[in-house]
Amino acid sequence: MALLELSAGLALLASVLSAFQSLSVEYGLDNGSFLEDREPALTAAVLSIVVSVVVFWALLFARGTSLAGVEPLQLAPFAVAGLANPAAFRLLYFRSIDRIGARVSAAVVSANPAVAAVLALPLLGEPFTVLTGVGLLCIVAGGALLQLSGTEAGESGDLISEELGAMAPTDLVLPLAAMALLGCSFVLVKIGLNAYSKPLVATAVGQTAALVAFVGLFGVSSDSRRRVRIRDRTALLAFVLAGLFVAGNWLAWFSALQLGTVVTVVPLSNVYPLVIVALSYGLARRLPKSPRVLAGITAIVAGATLMQLS
Repeated sequence: MALLELSAGLALLASVLSAFQSLSVEYGLDNGSFLEDREPALTAAVLSIVVSVVVFWALLFARGTSLAGVEPLQLAPFAVAGLANPAAFRLLYFRSIDRIGARVSAAVVSANPAVAAVLALPLLGEPFTVLTGVGLLCIVAGGALLQLSGTEAGESGDLISEELGAMAPTDLVLPLAAMALLGCSFVLVKIGLNAYSKPLVATAVGQTAALVAFVGLFGVSSDSRRRVRIRDRTALLAFVLAGLFVAGNWLAWFSALQLGTVVTVVPLSNVYPLVIVALSYGLARRLPKSPRVLAGITAIVAGATLMQLS
């Protein structure tokens, strides 16, 4: 019983840390001072990945984990997945946060199990279960509710309804692309883990591949090097904290899965959009006024959870 309680606590901690990551990035983007030719979302993505790489390889070193004897082909799926997530995913996600805020971005991105499930059917031969179908319907219903909530902006004065009302349809391109990449990366990781079942090593390799990709980009593009430069201390601290939060999120999630069951861990570790919403209203000292918003985000979270449990 004690192990199950600890596992549940770690899973909930993973959600809280994921929420802190998104809000830290949003804070740095909103409150930092940037020159016009800079791209702070790119800076945030790179810094957070650097921090994650340091944390994960330090942990592997402390545990005495060695890659000796491991075939490069066994690690290839994790490296390719790392180019999608965290490299491209985090850049798109942070750009989305900069454009439409952390709340809507997280709600859209959390629907990534729908993409993973569709790909897993032909690639991994996984069945389409009742839970998968119900989860997909919940995600679609949640998205529809959020779309309808945008019409409440002028009436309810709700924090998230105002953000939805100010959005253009094209603003959803970034979080939808991030969602698709995240879902694809999970399928690649699953393929890799079928042959090499060490998730911590898989994560470290993926994070490193993302960092190598950015370093390569900066090596061939002076424009990218200029755009990533930043001197604002507020933004720097916020982006570094985001990296620590996301590393803590992964560590808490892995630890929770080792101690508990999927049925216990997945629902609790997947509530981060709701945590972001709760923290956002609390920091703004406002109360939710739109039941559609809360119902929409809750439906997406529930649907994603069901699809992961199927």
